[in-house]
Amino acid sequence: MVSAALLVLLLAPAAPLAGPVEAEVLRRAPPEAMAARVDAYPRAHLPPLLAALSPPEPAFGYVALRLGRLEAHRNRLRDAEIFLRQAASVAETAAPARALLERLASRRRVRANRIGVLLPLSGPYAAIGKAALAAVKMGLAEHPEIKVSVADTAGDADRAVQVVDELVHQKGVAAIIGPVGTFESRAAAQVAERLEVPIMTLSAAEGLTREGTFVFRHRLTRSAQAGAMARYACEQMGLRRFAILYPNSDYGRDMMRAFWRGVEQHGGEVRGAQSYGVHASQFDDAIKKLIGRFYLDAREPDTYWEGLNRKAKDKALHVPPIVDFDAIYVPDVGRRARLVLPFLTYWDIELKSAPDLDAAVFAHKYGGHTPRLVQVLGGNGFNNQRFAKRVGKPGHNAVFVDGFVPDSMVAEAFVADWTARHQRPPPALAAHAYDAVQILAGAVIGRRDRAAVRRSLLEVRGHQGLFGETRITGDGEVRFDLHVLTIDPPGGVVPRTVEAASDEDAP
Repeated sequence: MVSAALLVLLLAPAAPLAGPVEAEVLRRAPPEAMAARVDAYPRAHLPPLLAALSPPEPAFGYVALRLGRLEAHRNRLRDAEIFLRQAASVAETAAPARALLERLASRRRVRANRIGVLLPLSGPYAAIGKAALAAVKMGLAEHPEIKVSVADTAGDADRAVQVVDELVHQKGVAAIIGPVGTFESRAAAQVAERLEVPIMTLSAAEGLTREGTFVFRHRLTRSAQAGAMARYACEQMGLRRFAILYPNSDYGRDMMRAFWRGVEQHGGEVRGAQSYGVHASQFDDAIKKLIGRFYLDAREPDTYWEGLNRKAKDKALHVPPIVDFDAIYVPDVGRRARLVLPFLTYWDIELKSAPDLDAAVFAHKYGGHTPRLVQVLGGNGFNNQRFAKRVGKPGHNAVFVDGFVPDSMVAEAFVADWTARHQRPPPALAAHAYDAVQILAGAVIGRRDRAAVRRSLLEVRGHQGLFGETRITGDGEVRFDLHVLTIDPPGGVVPRTVEAASDEDAP
C-alpha cells in the first residue's frame, strides 16, 4: 500500500529533491507516466537521479535516454553514446536508444568524394536553381571521381533543414553546396553547423557565415559591393558628396545603408537619399525631393527658370535645381535603371556622361553659369551588355563594381561553353556555383572526415577561377577582388581602370 506522503510526491510536479528520494518516487510512478515525468525534470536533476538507479529498472532507462538525447542535441556525441548504451540495456528504452545510436553512427559515416547539392529545383525559384545545378555539373567535369547527391529545397526553409539532414544521415556527403535563397540558406547553415558538415552557400544574405565554423559562402554580398563602390568613389575618384536613389525593396535598402556607411567611413557625405517603388514607372517625386523641387512652399519662383520652362505645367520647373552632390548612386538592376536614369536628366541633373565632358557645354542652359556635373554610380545590376547598349547617354560613363566579368580572359572558356549549351550568357550565380564547387571538390577529394574538409577549405589561398585569384578567410567568406567597370558607348561594359576594389569589408 502506498503511503499518503509518497502519494503526494507521486502526484506533485517534479521538484528539487535529493537523488535517492526522487529515485524512489520515479520507481513507483505508473509505467505510462514515467517517461513524461523524466522529461519534466530539469537537466541538473538527471545525473544524480541516474546514479541512484540501476538497470534493469525502467526508470534507469528513461533517465539515461533523456540524458542521451540532451547530450546529442548539445553535440556532445561521446557523452550521448554512453548514456544511450545504458538506455539500450533496459528493455523499455532499448528500441529508441538503439535507433538514436544508429542515427549518430550514420552521421559519422562519410562517403569519400561525395558532395551534396542543395538547390531550389521546383517552385518559384526553379529557374535559378536549375542554372546553378547546370554550373555545378560543368564545374565537376574535370573531377569525374566526385559523385553528387542532388536535393530540392523548393525554396522552402523547412524543406532545406530536412534535406540537409537526409544528405548527412542517408547519403553520407562530405560537404554541401547551396542553397541560394536567404531563408533557406540560413536554415540550412544552422543545421549543417549542428551536424558539423561543411556547407558552401550561394546566398548573398548578410552575416550568413556567422552561423558557425562549418558555414562558408561564395557570393558577392550587398555590403561588400556597396562598400567597395563607396571606397573607390571616395578614394580613387575623389568624390565627396553623394545622393542615393534606390528601389524601396530589401535589396535597395540594404545597398543604400551599406553605401551610406561606406561613404562616411571614407570621409564623404550623403546629401540626400530617396526611394522609389519597385514597380514604378515614374520617378519624378523622388528626384524632385533630392534637388529641392518638391516642397515648393519654401521657394520663390525664379524669373529665369520661369522663362526657360514657360510651357511646363509642373511649377517645380520654375525654380532652379539644387544639385549639391557630386555623384548619385542608383543600386538597381539594368532593366530598371534604364527607366530611372533619363528622369535625372529631365529634372536638370547634368550627368557626367563622358570622362572628359566639360560642364561649360551646359552654361547656355543656366544663363551663363556652369552647373555641377554629376557622376552616376551603379550596382552590379549595371554589369550587363544588353543594358549597356540600350541605356543611352544617361548611362554612359556610369561606374560600378562586380566580381564576375564575362568578358575577362579567365572567364572566356566558361562563358563560351555556357553560351553554347544555353544560347545565352551565364548569370553571375552560375559563375559562383561553378567556382564554388571546384573549390569544394578540391577539399573533398580523398577525405572521409568532415572536419578535415573544413580545415582544407580554410587553407584555400590563390585559387585561380572565374573571379581571378580567390582565397577563403577565417570567417568562411570566399574572397576575390572586385572589378571596377564602366559603360563606354562603343564597347559596352568595359574595365574602368586596372585597379581593383577589394571585398574585405564583406561580413
